[in-house]
Amino acid sequence: MEDLHFENKDSLERYIKRLEFINSGSEGYCYKMPNKIVLKHLCGVAYEPKTKEELLQFKDIVIKNYIFAQALVYIKDEIIGILMPFVVGRTLENGVYSIQIKTLIKAFDDLVEVTKKLSSYGVNVFDVCDINMMYNRGKFYLIDTINYYKSDDKEELIFKENMFRIFVNIYKELFTRKVIKFLKTIPETKNFEKDIDLMMNPSIIFQILQTKLNEYFDCEIKTVAEASKKLKY
Repeated sequence: MEDLHFENKDSLERYIKRLEFINSGSEGYCYKMPNKIVLKHLCGVAYEPKTKEELLQFKDIVIKNYIFAQALVYIKDEIIGILMPFVVGRTLENGVYSIQIKTLIKAFDDLVEVTKKLSSYGVNVFDVCDINMMYNRGKFYLIDTINYYKSDDKEELIFKENMFRIFVNIYKELFTRKVIKFLKTIPETKNFEKDIDLMMNPSIIFQILQTKLNEYFDCEIKTVAEASKKLKY
């Protein structure tokens, strides 16, 4: 993936008008380019300018679930955007309630493994939210990673903090209000929102949830949506 250069703001805007708009956030706007590349124009009110080294510091880490900037967009010598791979999927903002719980368990097991690998590089996740996490075909993907940072903490601590940050920021997109209330009636999960050990192993929460739902209704409950429909809270 090569850097993209523009002579001025007008030439950038003409180019962007030809692209497919994807989404916007506090740091800028994302557009789909040809060849499955995303251009993020870093023009949002919350964006704090970063150097080339900062934006591309994780370029060579190859973990498919984590999408890192691979190249930069310039107007002359000024960095005004990043380029990164396009990921097919839906953001958690759009809900994953209809996905089978057993599939979500496998997806979180996979995410735990790749996050262990990420943590071994000393990388700390940051700014995880419903629009920065995607799901597709049994895998979670984390995008908008330009605020991730490195630390010299022990690998185990980094992993623990990474998984906690991920789950504590997105669990309300995975569970409906009724299901959260049900989880709080289960001794093993009643304090899951504050339990770091559970938060860093989200598949365990889903396993407990499915077991207890099956027992409660005396039948197999396959999805969060189904559970929410049946619960009377």
